[in-house]
Amino acid sequence: MGYRRAMSGVTDKDIRNLEDFSGIASDWFWETDAEHRFCYFSGRMEETTKICPDNLIGLRRDHFAEGYISDPKWRAHLEDLQNHRPFRNFEYEIERPTDGSSISIRISGQPFFDETGTFTGYRGIGHDITAEKEAMRQLLETNAALAERNEELDEARKALERSAYEDLLTGQLNRRAFERDLAAALSIPQTRSGLLHIDLDRFKWVNDTMGHPAGDAVLVTAAERICRVIDKGGTVYRVGGDEFMVILQPRMTTDAAVMIGDSIIEAMAEPIAHEHQNVTVGASIGLAFGKAGHISPAQLVTDADVALYEAKANGRNILCQINAEVQARIQAHRRMATDIPLAIERSEIVPYYQPQVHVGTGAVVGAEALVRWFHPTLGILQPRMFLDAASELGLMAEIDRLMLRQALEMTGRLRSNGQILPSISVNISAARLMDPNLPNDIESYWTDKRCRLSIELLETIYFDEMRETPQISENLNRLRELGVRIEIDDFGSGRASITGLLKIRPDRLKIDRSLIQSAVADPTTRNVVAAILDMTHSLGVEAMAEGAETRADIETIRALGCNVFQGYAVSHPLAEAELAAYLGTRHQSAAG
Repeated sequence: MGYRRAMSGVTDKDIRNLEDFSGIASDWFWETDAEHRFCYFSGRMEETTKICPDNLIGLRRDHFAEGYISDPKWRAHLEDLQNHRPFRNFEYEIERPTDGSSISIRISGQPFFDETGTFTGYRGIGHDITAEKEAMRQLLETNAALAERNEELDEARKALERSAYEDLLTGQLNRRAFERDLAAALSIPQTRSGLLHIDLDRFKWVNDTMGHPAGDAVLVTAAERICRVIDKGGTVYRVGGDEFMVILQPRMTTDAAVMIGDSIIEAMAEPIAHEHQNVTVGASIGLAFGKAGHISPAQLVTDADVALYEAKANGRNILCQINAEVQARIQAHRRMATDIPLAIERSEIVPYYQPQVHVGTGAVVGAEALVRWFHPTLGILQPRMFLDAASELGLMAEIDRLMLRQALEMTGRLRSNGQILPSISVNISAARLMDPNLPNDIESYWTDKRCRLSIELLETIYFDEMRETPQISENLNRLRELGVRIEIDDFGSGRASITGLLKIRPDRLKIDRSLIQSAVADPTTRNVVAAILDMTHSLGVEAMAEGAETRADIETIRALGCNVFQGYAVSHPLAEAELAAYLGTRHQSAAG
């Protein structure tokens, strides 16, 4: 809590805004009235200087100039105050009333005026530089006999000042510098400030699978690339982990900011070399603007965070800008995210099953378990509406475990009713694939092996790198020993290479629905699908077509020589009871 006295022209809202600033600032905030008497200090001042604000409230700034009136710096400062001019980084000393010790202060201030243009006082930022001054004094005393080394001493002083604001790994400015500079930028009247919040995609994957040296190499390279793109368009800060902030130059247009952001994304898409191996990450960016006097630093950061969240929710590797629609959607998303743990506990997260059919005979050869949320008020929710939130909460492995158990229990119930499902496919996330308990869970749940079990891996899991991860490699080997088949889902939509496929050695590729649907009318896509099928045949890998929605899709699949497909042309995803009825109908049709 800060200290304050009544000040003409200052509203309670002003005070609350100032206290909002003081709650997030690294330094302290102060305020004087129209007579230059101190009337406010934020709580950080007493914490830092050990001076009770009550000892300073009511004193004028020129009180501290006594004995220094001939000092040109003080004369210039007092002239600034007299003429109501803003000032930056003015330094002076005061004595602590408690013990008489000296403390050095660096302050910056901004004059304020009421609606009539009448000067009402100053507000500003203070910073304790006693330790810095003492270090500089000792440094100068030690080297007093070596006057010719003044240039070296100056460089040492600059390095000392920078050290508190520099990220040791990347050499960029740190979070403390960011908070300082953002507060300063938003203290300049009528200035519009822009903020880019950059988050590296897949950085946790790199750290977890390749080790911290690889992660450090990625961060250093990312900082270099961001700085190269920004050039003189703003200032780059590493604010923690794999997050970077950029305070854009004042008065930069939105279009220019978007162009810079897009260039950063393009630069970060390039592979990063580390110990003879290429690492591919990426960047998602949130963009927000705010005008001095209309937004606090904390709110501008929050807006950029929300925009970044939207970029991640829309597939990553893109830039999003904050707007009212985005804010409303994110708030709804966050409300839903709070319900996910309870939904898991209540078994509201359930599998629906899409049949897989042989193109020649029409026989059901299996089904894929697809996650759904049976929401008590919103109905059945598609995975795109909640899986991103579940991933951010670290719940994907738990949902995968739940889907696996329920799907295998379902096949047992079908068999007990005399219905046979030849195979069941269950999706596995990257987090679950890293889980050392995965093989044990499967061995525990998969008691009736007359129904084959396949796990489906998204093609976008980066197969070129995942096989090099010991835990993943061990899990895949153990799953094969158990008889589990490995499938690559959505092939043709992501990043898998032939080399990556050879490392994984999948049993089946599922060709992405976009390729299947496009192949009907586009000869080029048709040739691509034919080439994929040729590749699977030569590798001894089965192929399945996804997304067959029309009779034309099925005929195209048949003509290309793909034997198995799934899609709305034969069935939507079905609840367990609906699947049982569907299998009964198919059996009767086959019997007739």
